[in-house]
Amino acid sequence: MVKITFLGTGPSGRIPRPNCHWPVCEEASKLNSKSRRLQTSTFLEFEKTNILIDIGLDFEKQVELLGGKKIDFIFLTHGHSDAADGLPFLTLEKYQKRFNPIIYTEKHTFEVARRAMPEIAKLNFQFIEPYKKYSLENVDIIPFRVEHAFNPRFLTLGYLFEISGTRIVYASDFKIIPEQSKKFIKNADLAILDGAGFENLIPSHANFYDILKLSEELNFKKIYLTQVGIAWPPYEKAQEIVFQKAKNIFLSYDGLAIRFFH
Repeated sequence: MVKITFLGTGPSGRIPRPNCHWPVCEEASKLNSKSRRLQTSTFLEFEKTNILIDIGLDFEKQVELLGGKKIDFIFLTHGHSDAADGLPFLTLEKYQKRFNPIIYTEKHTFEVARRAMPEIAKLNFQFIEPYKKYSLENVDIIPFRVEHAFNPRFLTLGYLFEISGTRIVYASDFKIIPEQSKKFIKNADLAILDGAGFENLIPSHANFYDILKLSEELNFKKIYLTQVGIAWPPYEKAQEIVFQKAKNIFLSYDGLAIRFFH
């Protein structure tokens, strides 16, 4: 079994946000609303290994959802602030005592992050490359390239996790998935994908209709959308719309925990 907890499921600007009067912001302002979203970060618990994907500025809020659980490894998708700017928290004494994860990222992403946050150089980094397999305990991880920022400073990765024949795809920030990457991730059992756009077009992110096409093309069995943007309706209405279009696609929300059996 794999347990997946969505620590944050929103855009870099979070939801709600100041001076926003859209229906989703008004709904998100209510107590315990599923429309309320911190920056995107996800926690995967395998049998012997706990993995955090991305660590943004909301880490101190999100860490509360972990309880007393450890973080063995962190995998970064790219170097934007909502994916990497929580790294300095790990240098604080209160977190040094609790966490000492190995951080996997591309060397280029590390260099970009270190220039902005010199203190992170003391953390434990390991460099990875797209399309190479990395084995951690009983989990195999294959990074794959996606196109997100269209800026060479912010190269972006998705990840394929394989355990006992089960294949889980994670790609929270992308506009385009290259053909080479599609070959790696086709027919996955579960895909957690960028849901930033609803009907709107976003230059660096997928929208719902992009995901519908990908679902059919790549034959994903089940999909959860994360990085859910502000143009979406409030959660309950949005999930109704999604369910009308596809029975295998679901909206995630902050704090959602799912168990996926392999």
